[in-house]
Amino acid sequence: MNDRLLEATTLFMTQLEVVQGELSALMAEKRTAMTQIQGHDLARISADESVLITRLQKLLRERNRILEFAQERDLPSQSLLHLVKAIAQETRDELIARIEQAQQTAAQLRHESWVHWIISHRSFNHYTELIDLIAHCGQQSPTYHEGDDESHTGGALLDASI
Repeated sequence: MNDRLLEATTLFMTQLEVVQGELSALMAEKRTAMTQIQGHDLARISADESVLITRLQKLLRERNRILEFAQERDLPSQSLLHLVKAIAQETRDELIARIEQAQQTAAQLRHESWVHWIISHRSFNHYTELIDLIAHCGQQSPTYHEGDDESHTGGALLDASI
């Protein structure tokens, strides 16, 4: 019974490492495409990213199945790390190292995703500023007008009961 769990956990870790490696490479490629403004590459990368996300979701379901199976047998089921510490005798250190490496890789992927969000957010802000400049014929519209009446700027409220 423990052999089956150990085998499933080992297979899961192998599959996770493959997907994380592919996602890391794709994230690096995406950052390059974002910083070099390569829209055609971004569209392709987005499609590849969707496929990898689907694979990660499938792996998450598999992880949950492994932990549910462990819980049914009264084994630790809080995490794969707890499970491995309880069932793996000969391969414990190797599996623990693989799990810890996967956790580090996940943290790096989260960080890279955050960097991508910052790049895209700043690009969006820059783009909207350019659109505003074009809309105002190259002049930035002032936020406040000195001495203007509020009714000219659309800031006046109208009481409909008057």
